[in-house]
Amino acid sequence: MKKHLIVLMIAGLITGACGSAENAAGETAEGQQTEPSGELVWFVDDFDAASVEAAASGKLLLIDMYADWCGPCVTLGEEYFTSEEMHPVLSNFVLLRLDVDNPEVAPYAQQYNVSAIPCVVIAEADGTEIDRIVGTTPTIGEYVTALESII
Repeated sequence: MKKHLIVLMIAGLITGACGSAENAAGETAEGQQTEPSGELVWFVDDFDAASVEAAASGKLLLIDMYADWCGPCVTLGEEYFTSEEMHPVLSNFVLLRLDVDNPEVAPYAQQYNVSAIPCVVIAEADGTEIDRIVGTTPTIGEYVTALESII
């Protein structure tokens, strides 16, 4: 498992470093998404890999429960999480996006009793919930403040 995690991390770094137009903000073959800068790595629909990374790094999990059809979810993912203002606080977490419409990850929405999206759950590496933010805030700065208050 440790070798697999190392391979995933290296693949994510290489993908971010290569920076081709096709993968600059796309998904890696291992289910991770990288930001164009290559600095932030998002695990996509893979709770186990994100959990292993959180345990290894000593960071908390930031679990973004979303759906592609959800307007506020799109705003959070495409505007808030990609903003330079958000980057410093996001770097404190292992980042995980869970599509609640994916049958393989739907049990996590049940586990965390998600009744509205977007729902961002902050959790320990083992998945124990610490806090959550449901919905968005009027500004990115207010969302940053909300995340900082959880840390």
